Amino acid sequence: MQRLSKKHAILILVVGVLFFAVAVFAWIKTVHYRGEGIRVDAVITDIETTYFDDDTDHTVTVRFVTEDGEEITGELDAYQSGFYVGKTVPVLYLPDDPHKFTYAKNGLLLPLIFIGAGVFLLGFGVFALVRKDRGYDDGTDYTPDDASGA
Repeated sequence: MQRLSKKHAILILVVGVLFFAVAVFAWIKTVHYRGEGIRVDAVITDIETTYFDDDTDHTVTVRFVTEDGEEITGELDAYQSGFYVGKTVPVLYLPDDPHKFTYAKNGLLLPLIFIGAGVFLLGFGVFALVRKDRGYDDGTDYTPDDASGA
């Protein structure tokens, strides 16, 4: 079995750090909006679809009214295949800045999965680097003199 090179181990570490950091940021954002946000219904006013070579991107625009009566229009941070213009969707907005809002049904499962993947990749990368530094993979086969049976 071929071992990972030091370069590959470092790459795995970097990817692990990125997974972990992005997931923690998403987790904190979701928890913050759930704790501090005010839930209201928003109406989808536009869905702009952009096509790329192998991908499709949807920009969903919504409008809602805050508890203070201020009308807010902005881009929603989510898209689902069941979205259509005129559909009502729940959003959470921050009372001190209602222009900051998020889709209220964003869950914590995906950030949790990415946190787990990040921790796994970090652990794997550290393990691979430690094995390298201890000389377990110097590229040579080692056979003790007395292993030949002589």
